[in-house]
Amino acid sequence: MNNIPLSGKGLEANSDQTSLLYMPRQLQEAPKYIYGGVAADSDLRLLNDFTRQPKNFVHRLLKFLFVGRIPLSANVVARLTGFDGYKQLTRIAPSDRLLLDGVSNPRTLKAIRWIVPRQTRCYDFFNNSLRFVYGNTDIDATTKRIKKIGYQLATFDPADAEKYGMLYTEQYYRFPDGPATVEEEYDFFFCGASKDRTERLHSLRSMLEGKGFRCLFIDVKSPSERISYEQYLSYLSRSRCLVDLMQEGQTGITRRPVEALFWNKKLLTENSHIARYDFYDERNISILTAETEKEIEKFMSTPMSEVPTEIKRRYDINHWLRYFK
Repeated sequence: MNNIPLSGKGLEANSDQTSLLYMPRQLQEAPKYIYGGVAADSDLRLLNDFTRQPKNFVHRLLKFLFVGRIPLSANVVARLTGFDGYKQLTRIAPSDRLLLDGVSNPRTLKAIRWIVPRQTRCYDFFNNSLRFVYGNTDIDATTKRIKKIGYQLATFDPADAEKYGMLYTEQYYRFPDGPATVEEEYDFFFCGASKDRTERLHSLRSMLEGKGFRCLFIDVKSPSERISYEQYLSYLSRSRCLVDLMQEGQTGITRRPVEALFWNKKLLTENSHIARYDFYDERNISILTAETEKEIEKFMSTPMSEVPTEIKRRYDINHWLRYFK
């Protein structure tokens, strides 16, 4: 798979493409790996990310005072915020599309909409449940406001999609470059910030280790404890089963189930909604219930069932991008 261009000549519109999909991305390790699986002939063009809050106090203040309050040119917004990425929006044509990644501030969204052509279709995709994005804010009023600005909202969460009238998309990942041939060292692997799941995580580990299973649980409590995605994939490839713990109220699947799908690993998850997905197979996926402790040994001793490639393709990033055609 070829990496898509991030800057320079690769961002210029191709003469043989009538419509391009632009997306501002701050490509950290995991997204960079996933987006590296985008097909070479894709119409996706990545822009430098300009949607974050400025770090400089003066830029934060200027953004608060002016951006999204009155129509401003791309050059002016770039000066006020310190993000030159706004200037890249001027290359977007009326027939192009713009895909934002979980931008929650209506004023930032309004500033962007004032810069791009009125005919350009704009999407804002959320890979988090809105209750965690907006907290105690009136979510219904906020989503209606964003739609009125001119955005179609999209989400991985079926409940949010139905409740707030959003475009529902599946979770996405990419095909690994090749099958892992390393020796498996761990039975169960978890890596992430436990947040409100610490007690559940410790209880699960205690139960699994009590049955003699080898567990590697990495509870990331601070930025200094984070591991690289390359190291994460190394641990994943050496594990038999990936552990997936949910945040309360979530219905859509996170990245972990699709990682397990594409890396051909078993999955132990709290998400009972996963049973409705077409890749669900009880030989591969165990849903945590009160009966898990009794059934876990049988589950782990049962050979995995191979998931057809055509099903996996539905969760590949190239298929996901088609939602925004």
